[in-house]
Amino acid sequence: MTTAKKQHESNLIQAFKRLLKEQCYGSQSELAQALSGQGFDNMSQAKISRLLSKLGAVKTRNANNEMIYILPDELAVPKSKQSIESVVLSVKHNNMQIILKTGIGGAPLISRMLDSMGESAGILGTLAGDDTIFIAPIDAVHIEEITQSIRELLGVKHNH
Repeated sequence: MTTAKKQHESNLIQAFKRLLKEQCYGSQSELAQALSGQGFDNMSQAKISRLLSKLGAVKTRNANNEMIYILPDELAVPKSKQSIESVVLSVKHNNMQIILKTGIGGAPLISRMLDSMGESAGILGTLAGDDTIFIAPIDAVHIEEITQSIRELLGVKHNH
């Protein structure tokens, strides 16, 4: 990638973050139009989708009950173990998969953290919504131990 192309991508990401911080864009086409107004032309739905995914943006309801895109750093991102404890509400299993509940918007961040630990922690993979994470254990025979280690890692002392 050339220096000019890297600079363009950096400028695009910064502009995209600024737009998301405004918290008033509910569709990818609205974001594409706003970027076009800032000189970033040819923004396809696929490019917008990749940017949203790259930045970890999530869709949530604002104070006006409208669905909008926001960045995860606007969701009270845990900065310490105590903060993580306040985001994670429960960790339970049904002998096949582990279900982790978080406050609104907390699941993508916690899921990313769990995915990064991977198989060494007994986690085959995760799937996150806005406030729920499905965790597939490597081996369901050891699901209780894996669930307990996740609780300990995240500082969850009890289930609700």
